[in-house]
Amino acid sequence: MNNFLLDYTTYMRSLAERHRELHHSTEEKHFFRGELQEFWQQFRSDVCFPCLIVEGSDNEYSGSEHNLVKKINTSFIVADRYDQHDDYDEIQLKMSRCEEIAEQIMGHIIIMDEENSPFLSVEVESIVGQYLQNETNKYVGYRISFTGKTTSCLFSPNAFTNEKD
Repeated sequence: MNNFLLDYTTYMRSLAERHRELHHSTEEKHFFRGELQEFWQQFRSDVCFPCLIVEGSDNEYSGSEHNLVKKINTSFIVADRYDQHDDYDEIQLKMSRCEEIAEQIMGHIIIMDEENSPFLSVEVESIVGQYLQNETNKYVGYRISFTGKTTSCLFSPNAFTNEKD
């Protein structure tokens, strides 16, 4: 069965575990699922910084009835914390660090040199990056949105009881 959500979350968690600056583990949580709204409010769980936040997705379908492709529009954020509200040098250094880590993750996703990638391909022209700053909680981040292609399961043989094996 095609389970994109679990596969994608597992894949992104593995990138957070292997990235030298994130190094996510069960003892030090540098990865979680969340949404952009949570960045603007307050993180719901204990987070070690920098961290990778994987957001949800929406899907589009294209192609023909015999060659249908699912386009997954998704995003992720690399976030970090800073100390002083008015230390603009530190804020910009942390933003740049988040941008660099996010681009490294996106580059790894594009290369798709692993068997466990949940995407068939990535639409490179769809990639958009955005700096984020939550002044209240002293977070900064870099958000990357992109579109990845995967198979659809709209036409599944034997999905209904009246179909023959």
